[in-house]
Amino acid sequence: MKLSKKTSLLFASLLLGNLSFSQPNEGVVSVRDVVETVTTQTISENVPPLLQGIWQGSDRLVMFSNENEFALVLRVFYQWYNDRAAEPASFRQLKTRDRNNTTITPSEEIEVKFKTIVENPSKTAGVYELCVKYPYFKENVFIPVCVINGNLYLDFLIKDSAQITDFGRQRTAENANESREGFYRSASSANGITIAQPIFQKEVVSYFVNGKDIYKIRYWLSEMEYNYSQASFSDGEKIFFVDKYLRIGSSVYQCTTGRSTKIRNSEKITKFEKETVYDNEGGILAFGKPYLTLVPNQNTKEQLMANVEENNKRRKPAPKPLFPVPEIKFHWKDISDLELYNPSTWNKRNLDIHQ
Repeated sequence: MKLSKKTSLLFASLLLGNLSFSQPNEGVVSVRDVVETVTTQTISENVPPLLQGIWQGSDRLVMFSNENEFALVLRVFYQWYNDRAAEPASFRQLKTRDRNNTTITPSEEIEVKFKTIVENPSKTAGVYELCVKYPYFKENVFIPVCVINGNLYLDFLIKDSAQITDFGRQRTAENANESREGFYRSASSANGITIAQPIFQKEVVSYFVNGKDIYKIRYWLSEMEYNYSQASFSDGEKIFFVDKYLRIGSSVYQCTTGRSTKIRNSEKITKFEKETVYDNEGGILAFGKPYLTLVPNQNTKEQLMANVEENNKRRKPAPKPLFPVPEIKFHWKDISDLELYNPSTWNKRNLDIHQ
């Protein structure tokens, strides 16, 4: 059987071992450089510095404290009432929680520990997993979060080492002209930081950026064991190698069926569909608006409860009338004439005159 020139060059590259996984360079935040397996990652009660403090969102307040205190305040009824839905017992000793019809009494007590996945060299951004122990739930729940410059995101990617092989020559994505080229692996799957187990995505999307071209790669939930196997796809001129499996929290996702290593669901686009935010080094990419924003200079439970009390003092103004109130015009001359010629008031007017 006669092989084509491109196929022959590819086989030669495989035999010579040129397709080895490249080492990450500057701007690449590789999970492999941090840990080998999920069991070796350190779960700590200490809050990472980038997560410490009070975080505010449109519908909740979240506090992470190094005193092993996690609190979650729900801003319900269109933010007109702040409900202390989850907090430790020490909060109730400081001030009694209001009774209401929205949640149970007393509040939920949720334990949270922290796992640092990766931080950029300048320590301005990082990816973490919240190891959450919910009441009445046996297993720990892992909620991935990303912090970039004081904003917390739930939809984000980590730039990892990857490789592009041309037919006849080879180069790594990190050595390309564009510093933001490379493989951006999905690292998020939860829909929120909640008082009950959040909803996790069944599918996630990673991206391979190559110049002006962006390739979407779909991953779905898998029951396979996680390993560092590689999968590949081609655009006809180049072969792109990425991770076959992704480990996000306690879940594993894969991009090929069974033991196959060929990706068949890649999609070529010219730009990201969502608004993008990069960290300073370009190794972490977040999508959309922040889920939470750090409240400056506030990190204690007293400050959190003061914010709750101040917000609950507000009263919504009365609604405007459905129909405009007409301006009443009094005809005083006609009223005076009526009084003047009204026999029923004569006696009263006479008495007033002689006073």
